[in-house]
Amino acid sequence: MTHNFKQRIKRALAALDSVEGSNALIISSNPGAVRSADQEYPYRANSDLYYFTGSCSKDVTLVLRNSASPKVVLLTSVEDPVKVLWEGAAPSLKPLAKAIGATVIRSKDQKQTVNDLLKGVNCVFTQGLPGTLSNSIRQDLANQSGETPKNAPAAFANADTITAELRLIKDRSEMKAIAEAGILTGEVLHSILPLLTPGTTEREIATVIDCYYRMNGGEPSFAPIVAAGKSAATLHYHPDHKKIRSGDFVLIDTGVELDMYATDITRTIPVGEISVAQRDIYQAVLAAQKAAIKKIKHNVLIRDVYLAAAKEIALGLKEAGILKGSIATLMRKQAFKPYFPHGIGHSLGIDVHDVGGLRGNQEARLREGMVFTVEPGVYLPKPTKHLPALGIRIEDDVVVTRQGRVVLTEHAFPKELDQVAELMGI
Repeated sequence: MTHNFKQRIKRALAALDSVEGSNALIISSNPGAVRSADQEYPYRANSDLYYFTGSCSKDVTLVLRNSASPKVVLLTSVEDPVKVLWEGAAPSLKPLAKAIGATVIRSKDQKQTVNDLLKGVNCVFTQGLPGTLSNSIRQDLANQSGETPKNAPAAFANADTITAELRLIKDRSEMKAIAEAGILTGEVLHSILPLLTPGTTEREIATVIDCYYRMNGGEPSFAPIVAAGKSAATLHYHPDHKKIRSGDFVLIDTGVELDMYATDITRTIPVGEISVAQRDIYQAVLAAQKAAIKKIKHNVLIRDVYLAAAKEIALGLKEAGILKGSIATLMRKQAFKPYFPHGIGHSLGIDVHDVGGLRGNQEARLREGMVFTVEPGVYLPKPTKHLPALGIRIEDDVVVTRQGRVVLTEHAFPKELDQVAELMGI
């Protein structure tokens, strides 16, 4: 996937210019994460560093300065022959530097090098991720006592102040990347249908999902949720050795990270014959999702998107005999809340729960270029009336446009119940 990293850096420098004085932004590679003893988890690149550079390398720090030359610096350590022997040589930064207009500096003392680069800077925007060079600089600034050392930055601020605003609005290449990840997610949902039979365990299905992603060049953007029957009433359920039974709805919430961009899709699939009551609740959730998606466009409050879904769920619960009273009263009292206890969605991008603080923020407004998930659900942790314990959620990834929306995952996997049932042979 081709992204215009140079243009993103240009926008970041413009953001630094919007703050009075000479300013800098520091973004460092993620540290390794210890799994146990001397073993680490597989490395995952820093999202902000990837956004501006496309680099997934360890031991790289990007320094942007709006009032000094060079404005763009890529900093890394001097090559260690012993480390090269054990881990191999790190990729050369020269092609990347040429592509983004950066100067490469190799240093034996990276902190001192950064401090030298920050001389004369008024405010430095740093990340607070422990174990990174960016955070170490941040801590040094925070621990300054008394008079500020000569030529040292007088203030520091969160890098998110700049990076989150830029990353929240996606360009065409990002939308395309998410759409392509959505295609792979749909393929995995189709691939596991033969496994959705009585006797298969939730964990077996989750393992196959994980394996399929990795075999096709991606990795899960989060641990797959595979929840059958009552299990699906737990919102972030961890798949267990529980076996699927005939008559269950199986909720599958999954996504892949492909070329660093994530997708997040939920489908709820019937196994064997389901009751009319189960079907009616499913249709209520689907109607809720359609109503919420229809509400999406530039400048709409997330609260209004949420309420559009909540109204359809309240109506469905009333028709099922679970709620009683007028829809106006049920909405005013939020009687649907015990059955629809979460928000309507979250931003999506390089991270599955992406930047912008939209998750659970009902007062935020959607803006053109955002990618936002829409995921209403109904959850019954115990049998209610003529319904078994269950959970039903339907989720897609949506781009906000000036006049409406584009559903990036519309065709990843069917969600009309008759179409899903036909795929399952019921």
